Amino acid sequence: MGHQRVFRVSTPQARRMALDILRRCLDHNQDIQAATDDVLAVAPDGPDKGLATELAYGYLRLRGRLDFLLNQLLRNPVQTSPVLRRILGVAAYELLFLSRIPEYATLDWAVTLAKDRLDPTMGKVANGVLRSLLRLGRAVHHPDYFQTKTAGVAAFLAAWYSCPSWLARMWLSAYGQEQAETLLRASLQTPPLGARINRLHPEANALRQQLASTAEVREFEAALTQWPEFLHAAETNGVLTRQSLAAQRIMDVLGVDLWPDPILDACAGRGGKTFLMAERGKEVWAADVNVFRLGQFGAECRRLGFAVPVFRAPAQGPSPLRQAPRTIFLDAPCSGLGVLSRRPDIKWKRTPADCATLASLQRDMLAGAAGLLPGGGGLVYVTCTMNPAENETQIASFIHDHPNFSLVRQARTPMSEHLGEFFFGAVLHKKN
Repeated sequence: MGHQRVFRVSTPQARRMALDILRRCLDHNQDIQAATDDVLAVAPDGPDKGLATELAYGYLRLRGRLDFLLNQLLRNPVQTSPVLRRILGVAAYELLFLSRIPEYATLDWAVTLAKDRLDPTMGKVANGVLRSLLRLGRAVHHPDYFQTKTAGVAAFLAAWYSCPSWLARMWLSAYGQEQAETLLRASLQTPPLGARINRLHPEANALRQQLASTAEVREFEAALTQWPEFLHAAETNGVLTRQSLAAQRIMDVLGVDLWPDPILDACAGRGGKTFLMAERGKEVWAADVNVFRLGQFGAECRRLGFAVPVFRAPAQGPSPLRQAPRTIFLDAPCSGLGVLSRRPDIKWKRTPADCATLASLQRDMLAGAAGLLPGGGGLVYVTCTMNPAENETQIASFIHDHPNFSLVRQARTPMSEHLGEFFFGAVLHKKN
C-alpha cells in the first residue's frame, strides 16, 4: 500500500489507526506490537485505541479466512488493488466478528474510504462485495462452508484456520491432523496475559496475595485476563515483569533450577529469560549481538535491580570470555511459529526459505556453544517455534555431529495446558 495514507477526516479514528498499524506491520515489516505501540502513542486516550488494536490483531489472525471469502465474491481477485483488499478485509472482520458495530456504520466508512483512496467505481465494488458477504449469513462461521469449497485437508486448514498453505502442509506432515488443528486453533485465540513476579523482591509475596483475587497465580507466575491498574507501579518498581506463560513454563519443563552456573545466556535479547534465571538465584552472564537489544537489556537491569554482566558478541563465536561458563543457554532466533497467537503477523511474513535460513543460523550457534563449553557443562537450547527442522531434527543433527554431547531432556510446552503458545527446548550434556 506504499505511503498512500489519504484518509478522509470522516474515516473513523479507530479504522484509521488500525489501517496505519497494518501498513507499518505488513508493508514496512514492523513487528505488530511495535507498530501498535507507535500508532497508539500519539492518539488521544479513549475506546478508539482498544478498537484499533482489536481490528489490527483480529484482521491479522483471520486474514486467510477473510481473503478466502473475499476471493469468492470479487470478480477478479488476483487483479484487485491491494488497497481495496485491505479495506475490505478490515471491514469484513468488523462485519463477521464485531457484532456490536452496526453493519451500516462499517459499510459507510469502508465504501467512503474505497472511493477516496481509489475511485468511485471501487466504492461501488466495496459496497457490492460487503453486502454479498452479509448475504452469506451464518454459514461462513462454520467449517463445513470451507470444506465444501476447498480441495484437500491442507487447503481446508489454510482457509478455515487462516494460515499460509505451506504452514498447513508442514504441520500436517510433522504432527498429523489432530495436533496440526490444535496448533492452528490456538493461533487464532488471544493468549492469556502472562506475568512473572520477581521472587527476590521484598514485595513479591505481598503482590502474589494481591494478585490472587484477580489472576490465576502459580508459584511466582500469574495468568491474567486484564492488566489491573496497580500492576503498573509493580512493573515500574521491578516487582513484576510481563512474560508469556509458555516462555516461563518451558524453563521449568527443562529444569532451570538444576542448571549449574555460571550460565551464559548467549542470545539474551532484552533479558526476559536472563532475569528469570537471575530471579531463581542463578549467576548469569548475558550476551547479544544487537546493540539496540543490549540497550533494552541495560534498562531492564536497572528496573529489576540486577547487575548482570553483559557484553556484545555473536552466539556463533568468537567469545571474549576468559572464564568458561558451566551452562550455555541458547534462546535461539527462530521462525516464531509457536507464538502466532501473540504475533499473528509472523505467519504472513515467514516463508519456508526463512525457516531454512534460521535453521542454518541455529546450527552455527549450537556449534559455537559446543566449542566454548568445557567438558561436564550443559547446553540448553530453546525456540518458540513449531518446526521439526528447528527443533527435534536440529538437536538430532547436532548430537550426530557432536558425539561428545548426550541428550538429557527434550520437551515442548504441553498442548493440554492451553497456554496459547508453544515452545521447544532441549538440555544437552558435554562429556568430560
